[in-house]
Amino acid sequence: IPQISYASTAPELSDPGRYEFFSRVVPPDSYQAQAMVAVVRALGWSYVSTLASEGNYGESGVEAFVHSSREAGGLCIAQSIKIPREPRPGEFAKVIGRLMETSTARGVVLFANEDDIRNLSGHFSWVGSDSWGSKMAPVQGLEDAAHGAITILPKRASVPG
Repeated sequence: IPQISYASTAPELSDPGRYEFFSRVVPPDSYQAQAMVAVVRALGWSYVSTLASEGNYGESGVEAFVHSSREAGGLCIAQSIKIPREPRPGEFAKVIGRLMETSTARGVVLFANEDDIRNLSGHFSWVGSDSWGSKMAPVQGLEDAAHGAITILPKRASVPG
């Protein structure tokens, strides 16, 4: 059955051997990861952490970022942290605490679901994926922590009518 997706960005869907009849109208997350590497390098950062929501979207996105950063060279990953799929109370505080262990890596590359970024810390500078690039809800009430964040979003336009 042919399928066309307007939002599926998982890189593995690009495998024609497994998904022969699948097509999408957005680029895979690997392109976002390449753009994030370019942004990090343009900012002059050489030491960053990564933060991913547990699951295909977050983990594949960070994996693509790490791979692209290795190819580009000159970028060191301080640590890669996963946000659990169903975080328990206090879990986000632990994540921020872990990020603070390498507090000199003030840049954090974030492939996280919209709900998982509701606990940003103002100590860090964030480079975020498309999961929150066009939305206000994830950062409402967190404007100070999100101030200066850079998000990646595929080009899009409204179609009249």
